[in-house]
Formats: sequence, structure tokens, C-alpha cells
Amino acid sequence: MQKGHALVALAVAAALFMGVPHSAFAADTQGRSGIDGAAEALRNELSPMLLTYENLQKKRGVTGSIDISNARVQGLQDVMYDGSPVEPTITLKLENKALREGKDFDVAFEGDNINPGTVSVTITGKGAYGGTIETGFTILPGDLAYATVDVIADQTETGEPLCPAPTVELEGKILVEDVDYTVSYEDNVEEGTAMLIVAGIGNCTGQQHATFEILEGPEEGQEQQSDLMAALPFVVGPAAVAAVALVIVMITLFRRKPAK
Repeated sequence: MQKGHALVALAVAAALFMGVPHSAFAADTQGRSGIDGAAEALRNELSPMLLTYENLQKKRGVTGSIDISNARVQGLQDVMYDGSPVEPTITLKLENKALREGKDFDVAFEGDNINPGTVSVTITGKGAYGGTIETGFTILPGDLAYATVDVIADQTETGEPLCPAPTVELEGKILVEDVDYTVSYEDNVEEGTAMLIVAGIGNCTGQQHATFEILEGPEEGQEQQSDLMAALPFVVGPAAVAAVALVIVMITLFRRKPAK
């Protein structure tokens, strides 16, 4: 392998020699020797390659590390608010090579990465890599159109508005009433299907709807009868016990009565 490299070097030197004007080896009017002229001609020939090497050194940086500023950033995209900190997993690709976070670069999130807004991201090369990338992503307001409302149990008509509290969940996060949403009701007094409207506030927008059933309540007479039936065991029970006790006493007295 070393012999092959030597032959290549000799071939390059020969080509450069053949390309150098013969006048370069003669002393010029300023008294420079032919060797000086040949050296200058050689430098002119090698100049493009030297510039390329200098550019490579600039790209690698002062410490010899590879600059990541032209790498492709993957894994950053806008996300929807769910009340949790957002720290997406980021990967870099540089000349089709995948770089690894923690080994080839570090990631820093700046600003509020919970509430809606723009989050700044700084990616800094490490190890064999240098340079930085300034980028970011956006946290969008939570859209309640994508929220879910738990099933609401049937309610019994009372003559008053019925306002059962819903459980609202968005992206796996349970939202808080009067912080993330407000609730209003329609047709929630009489028997039938009532509607519940959840409207986003604060960090949430949009609406979500749910329904629940209102069952017919007992009529006034039926309600009194139901109350009587409910109280009957408490009334009949003691009376029955007293009657049984009286019968036992009478039987006992009858047995003790002397025969004539």
C-alpha cells in the first residue's frame, strides 16, 4: 500500500514538473534561481488544493471538530398543549450520518415549554462535533374538539336544573374546570335528553359536547305513597312485635288459671 502511494506521489510530481514552464528553471531578471521559479510555479499549481484544505479546516473549526450547522434537524414539530412539559426527542443527520444526542450533540430548551407559545431550541455539538444550531417549535392551544367527555350517568327529574360535573380529558391529560374550560347546559330541567357544552378558556380553545338523560321523577301522590311504604317497616315492625308479645302473655295466663 505504501509503495502504491509513493508511485502516485511520483506521478503527480512528474505531471506538475511537465506543466511548469522551462523558463522557470532559468534565472529571471531579478536574479532568482530556476529552483525559486519552479517552487513558485508549483505553489500556483497547488493553490486550489490548498484553498480546499483551508476551507475544510474552517469547516472543522479551530479544534478540528466537524461543524453541525448544516445538519438536518429531525423530530421538531408543532404540538398541542396538554398541560405537560414538551421536550421532543431530536436527531441530526449530517451527510447521511445520524448523530446521537448526548454523544454528538446536546439540546437545550429555552423559555416556557408548557403553555402555548414558541419554544427556542439550541443544539450544540460535542465530542467530534462543534458549532450550534438555533431552531424552535410552537405549542398550540389545546383544541377541545379533540377532547373526550366521560359518560354522564342518568339523572332523575327534580324540577330544578340538573348540572352534573363532567370529566374532560385531552391528549391523556385531565383538564380543570374554570381553568381550561367552562360548562353550560341546555334542556337540563325536564325529562328527556339534556346537553352539556364544554368551552375552552385559558390555554384551550374550541368546544366539546355531551348528553345525559333525565328520567321522569315520581308524581306527588306516588311520592307520598313511596314515603309511606318506606316508613312502613319502621311502623309495622314494632306493632307486630308488641302483638306477638301480648299473645304470649295471654297464653301463659290461660295455662296458669286453675280448673274448677
